[in-house]
Amino acid sequence: MSATVHLVRHGEVENPGGIIYGRLPGYHLSERGRRQAELSAARLSNAAISAVWASPLERAQETAALIAEPHGLEIVTDERLTESHTTFEGLGHKTWALLRDPRRAWSFRNPVRPSWGESFVDIKERMLAAITDAIQAADGGEAVVVTHQTPVRVSRLSLARRRVPLWFNLTPCETGSVTTVVLDGDRYVSAAYFAPRVENRAAR
Repeated sequence: MSATVHLVRHGEVENPGGIIYGRLPGYHLSERGRRQAELSAARLSNAAISAVWASPLERAQETAALIAEPHGLEIVTDERLTESHTTFEGLGHKTWALLRDPRRAWSFRNPVRPSWGESFVDIKERMLAAITDAIQAADGGEAVVVTHQTPVRVSRLSLARRRVPLWFNLTPCETGSVTTVVLDGDRYVSAAYFAPRVENRAAR
C-alpha cells in the first residue's frame, strides 16, 4: 500500500536569549515562526490529509494546530515525536563557547552517535514507530507529523535507508519546512521539500 507522510519542522521559536531549549517548556512560536507555519499550512491545505500528529512541545503543537484546522482534524499528541535529548539543554548555543568549556568538551568526542545526548539509533526507532502509527491512523489518507529538526532529518534518512552519518549529510530542514515522503509499502519512492520564505524583520 502506498503512503504519503509530511514531516514538518515547527516554525521559528521566540528565543531572544539564544538558549538551547531542547525539551524545556515555555518556548513558543515567534511572529515569524507563526507566519512560517501558516505558509506550510496553506501548502498542505489541499492535500488529502486525514491525520495530524505532533510532538507535545508548545512550538510543535502551535504549528500542528494551524495545519490541522483547514482539515477539521484533532491533533494526536505523541511523546515519541518530541525533541531529541541533549546535555546542552538550557545553555547558550554558541558552539565555540561550549568547546572552550573543559566540562563540555568531552561531550563532543563522538559526533556520529552523538555523544552529547540521545543516540540517532534511539531517535530512529521511536520516530519510525510513531510515523508507522500515524500512517495507519490516516487510513489511506496522508499523514502529517510535526516534530523537530533532528527527528525530521533522522526520519527522512531512515525512510530512504541511507547510511550517511547525520552530521555529514546536507539534508535541508529549515524552521517551518515540510518534507513530503512517498512510500510504497516498505519501499521509499520519493521525497519533496518545501521551506516557507518569510522575511526576518530583525535582519533589516
